[in-house]
Amino acid sequence: MSTAPTPQDVPYYVSVEAWSQRTGMSRTDTYRKLAEGALKAKKIGRKTVIDFRAGMAWIESLPDAEVITK
Repeated sequence: MSTAPTPQDVPYYVSVEAWSQRTGMSRTDTYRKLAEGALKAKKIGRKTVIDFRAGMAWIESLPDAEVITK
């Protein structure tokens, strides 16, 4: 039996590596979306951290996939 994460369990910011692991997005696509402004990030020294909650809201706003079978 699994339980859904509570709001306090969801991180505010995650590294690019953690974002990629959690969402399945490649590093390249992540940086492209950051450049386009679709994802929001902050710099902590040399490290880039992604606003996880805003990123998940962006993913939720994407259209559902249409799967076509032959």
